[in-house]
Amino acid sequence: MSMLQPRRLLTDSHLFFALKIAVTMVGVLLPGWLLGMTHESVILSLGVVAGAIAEPDDSLSGRIKNLLMTLGCFLIATFSVQYLYPYPPAFALGLFTSTVGFIMLGALGPRYAAISFGSLLVAIYAMLGASQAPTPWYLPLWLCLGAMWYGLVSVIWLHFHPYKSLHEQLSQVYFALGRYFETKSGLFSQPVANFPQLRHQLSVVNIGSVTSLNQVKIMLQRRLGNRVPPHLSRLLQLYLLAQEIHEKITSSHYLYERLEQEMANAAILDGFAETLEQLGQACRQLGFAILMHRSFTLTRSPRWALQALADQLQLHRQQHQQQDPLHNSLSFLHQNLTSIGELLMEAGRISGQMDAPFTEPTPPQLPRESQPDLRGLPGHFTPDSPLFRHAIRMGVCLVSAYGLLLLFPIHQGFWVLLTCLFVCQSSYTATRTRLVERILGTLLGLVLGLGLLWLAPGPHGQLLIMGIAAVLFFAQLRSNYSAAVTFITLYAVTAFGLLGVEGSTILLPRLIDTLLGGLLSYLAVTFIWPDWSFRRLPALLAASLGSTAHYFTQVRHTLAGEHDALAYRIARRRAHQADCALAQAWQQILVEPKPGRRLLRLSVALTQRSHALISYVSTLGAHRQRLQLPPDNPWLQLGDEIERVLRCAAQGQQGELIHLPAPQDDSALTPAERLLAQEMGLIAEVANELLRLSWLMGHQKETP
Repeated sequence: MSMLQPRRLLTDSHLFFALKIAVTMVGVLLPGWLLGMTHESVILSLGVVAGAIAEPDDSLSGRIKNLLMTLGCFLIATFSVQYLYPYPPAFALGLFTSTVGFIMLGALGPRYAAISFGSLLVAIYAMLGASQAPTPWYLPLWLCLGAMWYGLVSVIWLHFHPYKSLHEQLSQVYFALGRYFETKSGLFSQPVANFPQLRHQLSVVNIGSVTSLNQVKIMLQRRLGNRVPPHLSRLLQLYLLAQEIHEKITSSHYLYERLEQEMANAAILDGFAETLEQLGQACRQLGFAILMHRSFTLTRSPRWALQALADQLQLHRQQHQQQDPLHNSLSFLHQNLTSIGELLMEAGRISGQMDAPFTEPTPPQLPRESQPDLRGLPGHFTPDSPLFRHAIRMGVCLVSAYGLLLLFPIHQGFWVLLTCLFVCQSSYTATRTRLVERILGTLLGLVLGLGLLWLAPGPHGQLLIMGIAAVLFFAQLRSNYSAAVTFITLYAVTAFGLLGVEGSTILLPRLIDTLLGGLLSYLAVTFIWPDWSFRRLPALLAASLGSTAHYFTQVRHTLAGEHDALAYRIARRRAHQADCALAQAWQQILVEPKPGRRLLRLSVALTQRSHALISYVSTLGAHRQRLQLPPDNPWLQLGDEIERVLRCAAQGQQGELIHLPAPQDDSALTPAERLLAQEMGLIAEVANELLRLSWLMGHQKETP
């Protein structure tokens, strides 16, 4: 095996996380093995699992603060269970209020959502032995000690690898960009009949790109301070380069459906397809270099493809002496791809000197992460808040599961609550997906559990199997939930065996409990304030159009010579986030029940045109350095009309359509002016279509 392969294993995010879990598990299971404290080791390992799930990403100081908050929440949750469990009415009321309260803490930010979920998980773990605990502090102490032990290992781990998670997430950004390049190459190499499917794939891939970019931004904000180390500063530079590349690749320079009809020279189209594929591969290579902590060099292939494409375009221009609008658009597209190549070369220079002292100006800073505002928390306690609706659904779901335990002799029925906690998501689509994965994973885990029973290992062997199962659970948790459930089921079977529960008596109940929990989760998301995506379409469309209009305003300021880099980046990021939220709603409508599907055709039209709008605006943004035009340019002045129409469309109101300026003589225009006229015309046309569609959506009769 080469040296590269072991290093690849250690840099794989899932395996590296699992390695940390393995070290932690050895620290709790080995002493139990040697000292004969099997019960305590099992409870400690449950605390480790809860602590690992509750851990948000943060800097070293932030991780310590999060650990203290986690331990405080865990203590409250476990002591509450211990003292209220003998009194079912009080326990049911406490379970509901604590569930709603913990979930509503997620309004303060993602880190609080993770801690809240872990607190609910550790509370359910505490139910396991609440009635048999020798003292009131027995379970809270051992569960919290397990979480604290994991937290200490994690803090030490982070001290030696402070930027590893950033490298992992930033590499995912470039992997996603590579997929976008390769998918978009199909617009130049496939028949027009395939374009609807291609655009669907581009929307899905773009969701991944925007999500990864936003996650990196959050991670950077948590680490940036008054003093920025060179390594972190260069990771920030690579993030900013990824933003620029994303804007350039999502731009649209022409109506690609017309290319086959209007471009007689198919070799040029093949050249664009090949260049996009080569740049996509380069993005993947850069992502791999970031993940492996290696330097990156742009290979000859994309540079050769760009040069060959330039030669083909030059030949085409010589053969068409007249001003050709198509040639002008393709020339700017080539310039756009060339600038992407330059950005990749700049990324290579940065990756080669990650820890070198500064020899250039430090990159612009990101806005600092906003601190949680407790005063705004009460505003989320309203039926209009998706988080509040999810909190109520989860509270009802868990209390209903607890009610089943009281009404029926469900053996080890806390698994019903665990299934509800993991399966019941904030949307119907996510819940349905998680339900299928949970059932399949449980079935496979039970099959493995039967094999384990047949082998009949001793206590030491069961401890070893339990530790391995926990490590494999975390190795698969972020990438393959079904496999993760398989291993956590095997972990539970061995844990119960060590706690004195005969394994053969829990295999079938485990399956029944999973089905009951899945059924409760499905009923909750379907009948308790269901968050159907088609009902959120007007608000999502309004947010998308409003954000894109603001992005368009920032582009116009730049074209007029006024440029605020931070305001521009914020507007661009928010526009892409809102566009992806609209696309995600469309994806969810595809699998929701029939009442939502009646708006499917309208949602497809809205999503496609919203994405087309941001693509045309991105084209102007991608060439903003080359399009410095006088403010009295007639096409530039059209921006006020476009923004007016977009505001009307965002509110679902009728409004006067945009009337395009009279066509000008192309021979009198510069290439930059021709590009501006084309893109502004396309933006105005799409804005008019969105105005009509948004009014139509506002007058659709809502199906209950």
